[in-house]
Amino acid sequence: MMHKILTTLLIALAISNAFGQQGSPTAQDIRAGIAGEITSFKILPQKVVRVKNQTLWTGTDSVRIRMYYGSAKQNLPIIYNIHGGALVAGDLETHDNISRVLANRTQSLVIAVDYAKPPEHPFPAGINDCFYVWHWIRLHAANIGGNRLNVFVLGDSGGGLFTAALQVKLARQNNRALQPKALILINPATDLRNPGHGMYGLVTQWYLNGSDSSNPLVSPILAKNLSSFPPTLVVVCGKDELKPHGVKLAEKLRTAKVKVTLLDIPNQDHLGGLWAAAHPQAKPAIDAAVAFINKSTKLQ
Repeated sequence: MMHKILTTLLIALAISNAFGQQGSPTAQDIRAGIAGEITSFKILPQKVVRVKNQTLWTGTDSVRIRMYYGSAKQNLPIIYNIHGGALVAGDLETHDNISRVLANRTQSLVIAVDYAKPPEHPFPAGINDCFYVWHWIRLHAANIGGNRLNVFVLGDSGGGLFTAALQVKLARQNNRALQPKALILINPATDLRNPGHGMYGLVTQWYLNGSDSSNPLVSPILAKNLSSFPPTLVVVCGKDELKPHGVKLAEKLRTAKVKVTLLDIPNQDHLGGLWAAAHPQAKPAIDAAVAFINKSTKLQ
C-alpha cells in the first residue's frame, strides 16, 4: 500500500544506480533520493517574516521543530505541518518550501516537526514525537504568537498517516478541548496492513518492526469511531496508488457525520516531492489547502 511514495524517475534511478547490484537500499539511500528529488526542482524558498528553530525535550529524547511566521502580528492561526517521506525520510529541510508558502498565504504560524524515523526509531517513536509536539503547541501557543484555539494539523503522504493517527490518539483521551480546528491530509496513507514487497514493503517493515499493522495508530482507517475528527480536507490524485486510502477515509468520515471535503486531482500522480518543494504542479493541492484554512479561520 505504500506504492507511489517514491514516484519520480530521479529517485528510482538514484537508488538503482547506487545499489542495483548490492541488494536492498538503506534508509540513508532513500533519504538521499527523496532529498535529491526535491532540491533538483531548484525552487527558491520564499521569504517569511521570521524563522525560528527550536529543540524540545520529550522526557526521553529531543525533537526538532521549526517555526515560520507569515505575519508579524500576534494570535496567529497555527498550522502544524507533519511532513511525508515514505515513513523513513523527509525532515525540516526537505519541506522548508511548502512551510514557507503556507505561512505566507495563510498569514499563519507554521510549525514543522522533525519526528523520529525508522529503522533507527520504529513505531511508535514518530507518532509519540508528533503527539508531544502537539501538546507543546497547545501549551505554548500564546507565548510563540499563536492562537491555541485556531490550530490546523496538516500532513502529506506518510505525514498524512501521522496526522490521522494523531487524531485517533487524541480521541482516546476523550477531551474535545484538545482537538485541532481542522485537518488537512494530502495523499494520505491510512492502511499499512498489506504493503507488498520490494522497497515499499521494506520501509513498512522498518516502521512496524514487529508491531501489529492492524493497530489504528498504525492503520488509522481501522479506527472504530471517527466521529471525533474535526472538519477535514482530503486531497487525492487520480493516478496515485494511495488514492483509495484517502477516498476510503473520506467515506468513513462522512459516515461518522464529520464534515469532510474530498478533492480528487485528475491525471496527477502522488505529489510527494512536488508538494514539499511547493512545485507549480502541486498548485491545485496547495490552493485547496490554503483556501480551506483561510475559510476556516474566517469562520472563527
